[in-house]
Amino acid sequence: MNMRFFVLPLVCALSAVGIAGCSADESSPTSEDDITEKPPQFVIFAFDGSYNNAFWQESRDFAKSVKKGDGSAALKFTYFVNPSYYTPDANKTKYCPPQGSSCGKSAIGFGGTVDEIKVRITQTAAAHAEGHAIESHAVGHWDGSTWSVDQWTKEFDQFGPLFFNNPDGTPRTELNPIKEAGIVGFRAPQLGNDPALYTVLKAKGFTYDTSKVAQTNYWPEKINGVWNFPLASLVLKNSGKRTLSMDYNHYVAHSKGVADAANAAKYEKDVLDTYNAYFEKNLAGNRAPLHIGHHFSKWNGGAYWEAMKAFAKTVCTRPDVKCGTYRDLVSYMESLPANKRAKLQAGNFEDSADVCPANEPACQGEPLGAHDDEGATK
Repeated sequence: MNMRFFVLPLVCALSAVGIAGCSADESSPTSEDDITEKPPQFVIFAFDGSYNNAFWQESRDFAKSVKKGDGSAALKFTYFVNPSYYTPDANKTKYCPPQGSSCGKSAIGFGGTVDEIKVRITQTAAAHAEGHAIESHAVGHWDGSTWSVDQWTKEFDQFGPLFFNNPDGTPRTELNPIKEAGIVGFRAPQLGNDPALYTVLKAKGFTYDTSKVAQTNYWPEKINGVWNFPLASLVLKNSGKRTLSMDYNHYVAHSKGVADAANAAKYEKDVLDTYNAYFEKNLAGNRAPLHIGHHFSKWNGGAYWEAMKAFAKTVCTRPDVKCGTYRDLVSYMESLPANKRAKLQAGNFEDSADVCPANEPACQGEPLGAHDDEGATK
């Protein structure tokens, strides 16, 4: 399977029309109308995958262990699932890829036996009941970066029947609460997005998408009526390599996608230091949400999962931090007055100095045009 990894330059170009988060005139004073109160610091943790039943349990158990000072839950995950993992191998022809491949083909395989899928369904339902969000990672984990509206529509139309129903068409009653809550969020496999995707997301009533990449201090805005929650473009703190806020990209940056468990401790520290720097910069800056994306895989000896856990235990327990789901972030963004997003991007808070000076490259806050690809994984 081909897995692509691209390096994105960090660019902060000021334009005549202005860019969110920067000012074309460094001497422009901040008026009282531009000042706003500090928002909570959102840190969103999400997983792509859903195959590994043991990891479902492990991630759920970890979330339960992270608590605020008053004993309340401090961490909720967003799980982006693939219905191919809920389709038995024996019934794989129920899925027909939209790009013309034969029915019964998936870039990540299928779900194994009926008994294995029963466990997966139970785990998924339990995660939802515990307050985690269950969302879409499409069906077959294909790169849709060149797909048409019709192709995306075909992929989306197969999600519900393959996820919520058994192969014989009867409903999976354990998943009814998820069906009733709706699937409103999306992350494109391999981050393969194109304009047609956003046409279909809007037509299908999706609320948010997480398939793009932006600077670390980007505050969400809507694209074609859908909230844009991008991964962050990062530089690994110790190794200095370009990456995204996603474990597969760390894996490629560190060891070119080849297992190297012998250096797990070094890789874990590099990612933990990077996540801490990402957090500290945003917390002291404009408090743009942090986006951390991982998989159901323990690459390089579990280095990235261990780094995520250590990071979450440090930041999610703080009273000024909200480690919620993407749905929580949607609710917050929807609650804001129309002019609030620009004020948040600027970071002019009531008790702050100028936290985003115009001559700082990180001040841009503009989505990057290209995208990185994440690896297919179980």
